[in-house]
Parts: sequence; C-alpha cells; structure tokens
Amino acid sequence: MMDSNWRKCILRGDSRDIIKRIPDNSIDFILTDPPYNLGQHSTGNIPLPGRSAMNNDVAEWDMIDFNPEEWADEFIRILKPTGNLFIFTSYNQLGRWYNCLDHKFDTSNFMIWHKTNPAPKIFKAGFLNSCEMIFTCWNKRHTWNFLSQKEMHNFLESPICMRPERLSNPKHPAQKPVSILKKMIEIASNENDIVFDPFMGVGSTGVAALSLNRRFIGVELDETYFDAAKKRINAALFQGDLFAQSNIEYQQRAEEETFMTSEPLEISASPIHELNMFFGLEGKVQNQMKIYRNIESGLSPIVKWPGGKEKELRYIIPNVPPFERYIEPFVGGGSVFMGIEASQYLINDFSSELVELYRSIESSDNDFFKYTELMDLSWNNAVNFFWSKQQLKETYIGYRNGQIGKSELKEFIHVFCLNNKQDILEIIGTEFSSLSCILVKEMETNLFRKMARMRELEIEKHELPDGDLDDNIETAIKSAVYMNYRHLYNDKEITSNNPKLHCALFFFMRNYAYSGMFRYSSKGEFNVPYGGIAYNSKLLKKKLNYYKSEELHQHFKKTAIYNLDFEDFLHTIKPCESDFVFLDPPYDSEFSTYAQNAFTRDDQRRLADYLINECKAKWMLIIKNTDFIYSLYDKEGINIRTFDKEYVVSFMNRNDKKVTHLLITNY
Repeated sequence: MMDSNWRKCILRGDSRDIIKRIPDNSIDFILTDPPYNLGQHSTGNIPLPGRSAMNNDVAEWDMIDFNPEEWADEFIRILKPTGNLFIFTSYNQLGRWYNCLDHKFDTSNFMIWHKTNPAPKIFKAGFLNSCEMIFTCWNKRHTWNFLSQKEMHNFLESPICMRPERLSNPKHPAQKPVSILKKMIEIASNENDIVFDPFMGVGSTGVAALSLNRRFIGVELDETYFDAAKKRINAALFQGDLFAQSNIEYQQRAEEETFMTSEPLEISASPIHELNMFFGLEGKVQNQMKIYRNIESGLSPIVKWPGGKEKELRYIIPNVPPFERYIEPFVGGGSVFMGIEASQYLINDFSSELVELYRSIESSDNDFFKYTELMDLSWNNAVNFFWSKQQLKETYIGYRNGQIGKSELKEFIHVFCLNNKQDILEIIGTEFSSLSCILVKEMETNLFRKMARMRELEIEKHELPDGDLDDNIETAIKSAVYMNYRHLYNDKEITSNNPKLHCALFFFMRNYAYSGMFRYSSKGEFNVPYGGIAYNSKLLKKKLNYYKSEELHQHFKKTAIYNLDFEDFLHTIKPCESDFVFLDPPYDSEFSTYAQNAFTRDDQRRLADYLINECKAKWMLIIKNTDFIYSLYDKEGINIRTFDKEYVVSFMNRNDKKVTHLLITNY
C-alpha cells in the first residue's frame, strides 16, 4: 500500500540497483533522459581520412556505454498496466529502444521536440541539432489527457533551456526546460500519480511533476547534480513551480530548508529504506501511523519556526512509544504537537509571544483576528495600489532606456510618494496609519532602492522580462508595508498597552520575515527584512481560517498551555511512566537565543540532568550534535542515534549548511 503523504523520494545512487527495489506495477509514468552515448558514436568523433576529430560538448557519463537492453525489463515490471513510458533519446539509441520495448507494449511511437533556438554551426557543414526524439510506449487503457485533436500532435516546440532557468553551477549539458516536461506529464499522467526518473540530473522532471501535483521518485548518481536537484525539487515541493518567475525568486525560494537522512533511527537511511517509506512498506511505520495525523489533510504547525520538525515527522513518528499524555516543554511552531494524536497534550514554551499566539488561537480572541485580518487586507490593497500606479513601471523603463538619470528617478519617486500620500496610507487603513506610521517614507526608500538594484542586475546579466518588472516593483511596495508593521512591532510604547495588537504583529512577522527568521539588533529590535518576491502571493486568510477550524479547536480542547522555564514546567506537570515527553530545545551554538531568551550550556546541563536522573516518562530529544551535547547524554541506558539535516540559510552561525543531529531516547 502506497503512502500518499510522501510527495517525493529523491535518491543518490546507481539506478540499476535502486530500480530493483521498486514494487511491481507501482509507477504511473516513467519520464527520463538517459545518456545518448553521442560522445562515443557521433561521426564528429570518428577519425576519418583527411578529417580531424571534433570535440563534442558532452559529459563524462555520456562516454560510458549505455545499454537500453539493461533497463527494458525493469521498466516493464514497475510500470502499471495503465502507465506510460517516455524516453528522450537520439538517433544512435532509438533503434535499440525500439527493439527491446516495442514487442512488450501494445503501442510504441515517438515524439519530436523542436528546439527553436538550437546551437549554431559556424561552418554550415551539416544540419543544426534542432530536433530531439522521445520514444514512447503504452498499453490499452493507458492515461491520455488530450482535450482536442489540436493537442494530439507528436510535435512539441520550445527553446532549449536558457537562463534564468538553466543552472550555471552546476552546468548540466542536457538540462531540459521544465515547460516541455510539464506538457508531457500533463498528457500522460493524472494528479497524485507517481512519476519516475532514473536519470534525474539536476531535477527538472521532479520540478515539473511536483508543480502539477504529481508524486515523484528520482535517482541520480552524480553527487553535484544530485545536490542541485535536491534543492530545486524541495523548493518546488513547498513553493510551486520555481521557474514561473525570475531567477531571483528561485534563489529566495531555495532558502527553504531541505532534509536529508543518514543513519537515522534504528535502520540506515539507505535508498531501500527511503523507497519503503515512500511506498508505505516499513512495517514499523505502518504500525505507528495511528498516532500520526496527515499534515496535508489535517493539522499543520501553528506557525513557521526555525528548526521546526515538520519534515522530520516521518523519522520521529516510527520511534514514538505508546503513551497516554503527550508533553512538550519547547513546543515552538508545534509540528510534532500537531502531528501526533493523543488524549491529552501538555505544551510549554518560554517565549511569551509564542504562547500568547497559542492562547489567542485557542480562545478565538476577537481582537487578535481583527488585527490580523486587517493586515491581510492591506496585503491585497498593496497589489491594487501597484496596478493603479503603472507610472512607476513606465518611469523605470524610461530610466532603463536612458531617458532619465538616477537622480531624476530618485526625484520622481519622492514627488510620487508626496502626491500619492493618501493613497499610500489607505493601503494599511486608518486603524494602522493612525499609529506609529513610517509607510510613506519606507515606500519612497524601497521603490528607489529596488529600481536601482533592478538596473544593476540588468546591466550585469540580462534585461528583465515585463512580468519580472511587475514582480520587483510589487515587492518594493509590499516591503514598505512590511517595514511599517515591523516598526510598529518594535514600538513597545504602543504594543505593551495592546497585547493583542502585539500578538497579531508577531504572527505577521513570522509569516513574512525572510525565511521565517527572528533576529534582533543590539537594541533589542527585530531586524529581519521582508522575504522578497516569493512572499508576494502569500496571504494570511488560509492560515486564519485554519486557526478558526473546528478540527484545530478540538485539538486545543485536549491541550493545556504553559509559559514557564522548561524545568519549572516539568516539575509542575510531573511526567509519569505512561507519558511521553518530546523535546526540541535550542541548540548548543554560539547563537542560542530562543526568541531573545538565552539558552546557555548551564541550561543544557539542567535539561540533561532532569531527563537522565529525574524523568520517569519515556522521552525523545532531538538536538544538533556537538561534543558538549554528546558528552551530556553518553550514559548507560540512553540511546543516541544520528541523522543529517541540511540548512540552506544559516545566520549568525546558528547552523552550518549541513550538520549532524542527534535523536536521543531513554528507551
């Protein structure tokens, strides 16, 4: 039985070995781009009398002899009877694919991808390489999503993969454009179908599949390509099609943390284990699923929180023992609290702001929802303001074309903000404009700064498309709105007298701050900038509706919320043998603040001492591995296991890009 909660399974290894572990009749669509062996067989590389060999631009893997015959039987075995098989290939391999697959399927055919911008031939000594073949196979009753005869041509047309989509580091000579892959996936599969690519490269097929709400399995042997694919696919999983807009947006979307396992839990995180988890074949996982809530259709974390464990639930849940009460002293965003089913929850956090948010949601506080809904409305108002002020884009185009200089651009924006002051203030409404308001000033600063930077990027790289101009100017406007709310959040004189306003601003910052980070200046002021283009389309309405949902309130009815030091909390609730305590404390690092609350090594010692010497309940602790932490828990009766976690964003040395974490239990 397949586990539909796993949207993707990306594996590094030899696909000849990994494919043997994929269950029979489990794949809906195989879409792949294996080596062509052009480096071996191209006539340009064959020594002939009077002709020197040409050095084709091919990778080392293309020089290795590739045998389609090795793959045919496995492709047939794993493909569902209703599935489709599409293989990018070349003239020298097409016949081999046909010979080993045609007689195994009811129908075989081919498609042509016409490249509208093929690489030129300087000497005009042959045809341009403007067409690429895709060998296709299927059986009766296969998936075929055509709406009209016009769509049924076996001829696809698009440019080759170009910047900003094309990666420069690493550069893959055979990177395919996502648009072509999406067309094929739309034709030959349905939503929630499994798409498999055993030659994943830099992950374009995975990006296309996930953007169309398919599930994806990809395999890549090369470490550099695999790492690039992993980042792109994880970004696509959580943010949608990352090439819908500019490369700038891709960089911002890629700041989402990605997760990778290595020796987790009781079994190694081999490709076999990953596949078993994807297909729901791990017996232990199946036995524990009754205590796991489906995040996609049920409860999700309350708020985005650095170091949140939503992605690690699949590794935490199988190791949770039977229990009666669930206890969490460092609840944070609530990924595990929301992911586990229990008859009673006891949760705690030392952050008073976070606890106030939990309590506002629990009590359905009217003032909290009033302020958050007004801020959400302002986000829509900012969009309307942008579209009503198209002279901003027109002026930038004049600046780009040299019709006005930088000083004239600055003066125009200054005058524009003065003349449109009332319209600017109406974005946030009187409820907020009457408070400590810097919106007009920030609008002027952000518009000029953004336009100046846009021009720098255009000079450095290429002229931005019209849609990217819109996205960047909208970002400047929304950044100004964000900065105004950030300023208000830092104004303690106002917010201290209005705790629900402060709570609403805290919630807003958590959603729109860059990568969800919370960082403070030496003056104690929150100073993280706006998240950027990728956050423009983000709205609070869905999250607020979730906060008001009956399912969430039923969850809170079983929950007691505390705002104490962890040790005081544990001494208050007195965990017993039938309880389970999950702990995700701040990490042992140079930067170890928890919403401005320092968590020192003395605190780490207090925690370890309580868990090892006092706690009667079964407990699980997840924490970054350091020599200090390991020494605290390297005791008889304590089990320590490891897994790797990769962070794309690392601030103030809180985390390295890739670190080893510990999963520690007393059982």
